[in-house]
Amino acid sequence: MASLPDNTKLQFQMSSKLRNIALGLLIIGIILTILQIVFPWHSNHAAQEHGNPRLFFSLHLAFLVYLPITIGALFFVMLHHLSGAAWSVTIRRLAEAHVWFLPILLIALIIILGFGIGDVFHHWVHAPETDELIQHKSGWLNTKFFIVRNIIIFIVWMIFGWYLWKLSVKQDKEGKFEYTPKLAKISAGFAVVFAITISTTSWDLSMSVEPHWFSTIWAVYIFSGVLLSIFAVLAIWAFFLKKAGYYENTLTEDHIHDIGKYLWGSSIFWAYIGIASQFLLIWYGHIPEETTFFHTRLYNDDLSHNPWAIVSLLLVIIRFILPFFLLIKREYKRNFGWLAAVSGLILFGQIWDMYWILYPTLDHGHFVMFSWQEIGTLLLFTGLYILTVGYALTKSKLIPVNDPRLEECLHMHH
Repeated sequence: MASLPDNTKLQFQMSSKLRNIALGLLIIGIILTILQIVFPWHSNHAAQEHGNPRLFFSLHLAFLVYLPITIGALFFVMLHHLSGAAWSVTIRRLAEAHVWFLPILLIALIIILGFGIGDVFHHWVHAPETDELIQHKSGWLNTKFFIVRNIIIFIVWMIFGWYLWKLSVKQDKEGKFEYTPKLAKISAGFAVVFAITISTTSWDLSMSVEPHWFSTIWAVYIFSGVLLSIFAVLAIWAFFLKKAGYYENTLTEDHIHDIGKYLWGSSIFWAYIGIASQFLLIWYGHIPEETTFFHTRLYNDDLSHNPWAIVSLLLVIIRFILPFFLLIKREYKRNFGWLAAVSGLILFGQIWDMYWILYPTLDHGHFVMFSWQEIGTLLLFTGLYILTVGYALTKSKLIPVNDPRLEECLHMHH
């Protein structure tokens, strides 16, 4: 076994500065969210509104930003164990810690569905009985089944995530090799579960805001955002911890280089799925029930471009063009600071993507400017995320010190 730094470099302690920043974000987020309750937003175009739509849309936006990060972390851990990868051993614990945030997201989901399902998913929840297409889908899109299945999915994710984290930590303490094949077996089961559940939640929590529309590749599109989100978050955490004096030579440019490669490749994958395999196929197929989604986000009724067209163009720039060129060179992918900065842009792209998906449905296609309401809920979730994952990282060493592949990981490319 290669020499490891002393325990102070591998045992994370949340600094008062980080804790105060997280609490500050949380407090500001709570205040802005309460303001939404006190001063609800009202549409200028809707004859009748249900509840407080902007509040629950902003909560759902933040939820759809942090869900890919969290479930993406579990996917990363699962893929690590299944593939027997060595390069990712030192950063695996960063991903494992995200399971602690799943209960927070479950509570948020229960609030959104329990109080705001008629606001966020109003197109099918309040659809008239004369809407034949919604009635045809009612076996799947009905409130009771919708709420129950999504809560069950979260519970299943938490069970798998907890076991993956718990066994990894136990191997740290006991040093038994037997945990490695056991983790691989659990990951094999989770691989099947993940494929089914990520598809289901993508249909339910994002595509069903446009229930008259459908895309057979939507689950893959959402999955591309999952990949971008988790690799971006791992790069930011690695930069922060490295700068704070943790890891020493157990986390090097060689390790983050691989994160950078995955980020660069995932941005291309997003463009291939979102543009080539969805938008262009729908555009030249020109089937009315398929074009409605993009028509709302590009054109007015007279076929002049609407403000959503600018959002659509910026989405391509932020999500694909900028990351492609900002990470194309090898030295860019090996620079902790540069990679973290680009990762911040990529996470902003996830926010922009979910805004582009959700908000054209808020006010019957009319443009709704991204504003303080959305910033408030994002700050609320960000504060909770930093506190939760930061606390989880203090519960174990930053790297799995008794992983049998650690030796290979520490001598990567040497």
